[in-house]
Amino acid sequence: MERVDIQGLVQRILLSIFALALVAGIGGFYLLLRSAALTQAEKEARILLSSALAMRDWTSSALVPKLSLLPDTEFHPEAVPAHVAQVVFRNVSGKAGAYSYRELALNPTNPADRAAPFEVGLIRQFMQDAKAAELKGTIDSENGKLFYLARPVRITDAQCLTCHSTPERAPPAMLAKYGSANGFGWQLGETVGVQLLTVPVSEQLRGTLELVAILAGGLAAVFLIAYGALAYSLNTFVVRPLRRLDSAADAASRSAAADLQLPSAGVREIRRLGEAIRRLRLSVTKALSELERGKAREGGP
Repeated sequence: MERVDIQGLVQRILLSIFALALVAGIGGFYLLLRSAALTQAEKEARILLSSALAMRDWTSSALVPKLSLLPDTEFHPEAVPAHVAQVVFRNVSGKAGAYSYRELALNPTNPADRAAPFEVGLIRQFMQDAKAAELKGTIDSENGKLFYLARPVRITDAQCLTCHSTPERAPPAMLAKYGSANGFGWQLGETVGVQLLTVPVSEQLRGTLELVAILAGGLAAVFLIAYGALAYSLNTFVVRPLRRLDSAADAASRSAAADLQLPSAGVREIRRLGEAIRRLRLSVTKALSELERGKAREGGP
């Protein structure tokens, strides 16, 4: 039968347990912190998006009616709510390019508002699911990792078609500024673009990784100390007494010497086992002595 090295077995078990605990602890802590960082970014994005939409609504209700009274010989971009919201947001965010609010379309009047491949993908998703009201997630950009919040731009107001149905219905001043090639053919109920707000999360996620690294170092140190303490205790109170017990039992089976050295240290079970072997050896020795004396009496005169 194959002999098992109990010390090596115990060490492998402890190392396996500590390794699994370390991986599970670090992984769980990372996911928790990452989720918290993204939740905070989402809250920030919702506040900023609400601000941008408030600017948009104010432009529609307060500014556009007044600008409509001006002569139509000149096109005023301020009469476009999306333009006002984007400009104001850009001025407020300053040089923090990672913070942005944009309204992008597949076929915009202003070529600067044309959707890039990522935004096109978002618009396609909104087009495929008419009930979808919002999309969110993270993307990698030149400004680092960004959290985005996207909402569809759907034509629900027939008044929008005045500028976007056909060039013949569009204001001449708008045609003079942007031409007649883009921004037409829109239909009522159609999803034509996306409102996209982005918030930087690179620093938050980097901070998460730093905290996880600190936690990993702390857990590794605790586990190493615990492993050393447990390994020393098992070796002192279990492994070495068992080895001495094994050696003593083996010697007892090979010799009738009276000075049998059984371990007196170790855990209670090992001490009791040593005492049981000692008693068993004494009983066997007495029985053999009685047997020898009986044989001697039978063979005497």
